[in-house]
Amino acid sequence: MDWCQPVQLKPGQVIKLSTELEKPSPFYFGHEIQKHLVAELSNYTFDQLFFFTEKHLFELYGKELYEQLSEKFNCILEFVPTGEASKYFPILEQVCENLIAKNVSKKSILLSFGGGAVGNIVGLVAGLIYRGIRFIEIPTSMTGQTDSTLSNKQAINGRTGKNHFGLYHSPIFIWADTKYLKSEPHSSKRSGIIEGIKNGLISDRTFLDYLETALNPELNFSDDQLTDLAYKIILSKLEIIKEDPSEKHYGIVLEYGHTFGHAIEWLEKGNFSHGQAVSIGMKIAAELGKEMGLLSQKDVDLHYYLIEDKLGFNDPLPATITTQQLMDAMIADNKKTGRDIRFVLLNGLGKCYNPEGDYLATVDLQLVRKVVNNFIENERERLRSFECIPS
Repeated sequence: MDWCQPVQLKPGQVIKLSTELEKPSPFYFGHEIQKHLVAELSNYTFDQLFFFTEKHLFELYGKELYEQLSEKFNCILEFVPTGEASKYFPILEQVCENLIAKNVSKKSILLSFGGGAVGNIVGLVAGLIYRGIRFIEIPTSMTGQTDSTLSNKQAINGRTGKNHFGLYHSPIFIWADTKYLKSEPHSSKRSGIIEGIKNGLISDRTFLDYLETALNPELNFSDDQLTDLAYKIILSKLEIIKEDPSEKHYGIVLEYGHTFGHAIEWLEKGNFSHGQAVSIGMKIAAELGKEMGLLSQKDVDLHYYLIEDKLGFNDPLPATITTQQLMDAMIADNKKTGRDIRFVLLNGLGKCYNPEGDYLATVDLQLVRKVVNNFIENERERLRSFECIPS
């Protein structure tokens, strides 16, 4: 694929893709395409449409869309807590019981308007109520449009880790309008783009060449450039999904950097975004790969260059996290397949290490501890250098 060839997409033009999953969903993509949504919804018969979002998103974009839908359909507004706070059992129970009290039926549709957390809780609720009702995803973040909606995994967090409880449930369609990305905070936008960098690292070296040209640390993009970037990241993930529509075999490579990243995110209890944590997780994974002879120093340096210099994601590891804490948190990771901690690792750029046939590698814990400890020591030194810089 010629990644450097720009997509020719006019405002209002809708591109129809497929999620390419075992139970695929139509994926509609474009810029300024909200006006076409009512027409698409009219193709479905339902008694109630439950519109789920977060309060700040409702004020920013959701109110306009909700009012448009309410003119045509029986639309009911529902709010969920912001971000990861919605991904816990008390919220899951509250949302489910509230829907039952409002006479949700098998003919109803739930609509998720927001980022990945809103999509997760709504998708899981839809999968549980009456053993499965229909839902729609309208992702408003870069992560949602280019990564999380391209999966049928719906999950919430447990007491000891992320995404411990969930199921697979596919939406009837996904509606991705890049106009919502314009006002997205830089940190949130970087959290989506980091997954695109990951896609290139695990499967396509040429995609990294495109990202090196397309990215800038200030995230200064025109509407066309932002739409082109989002579309290319979507395509980069779809190429991987085509190899494993079940998401249970080769698809595990999409978790590169996530074993370290999920542990960091969990330890920070909401003070560190998923993307921030994964950006650090990929750097640690690269250091581990180098220690095992799988990556060269040049390969590792490219990780740091793309993540820090080109994307501008240079947050240091929080000073409160210790080696032991990180090791303990990884033991509870949701990708565990036994007593050992196993990792997705690269075997050179654009290819994953596969010594055991399932793209997860068992690594000696002492070696992992050594790499983590060295990384943390380097991060402490970096923090000290930041503190010495006069404001």
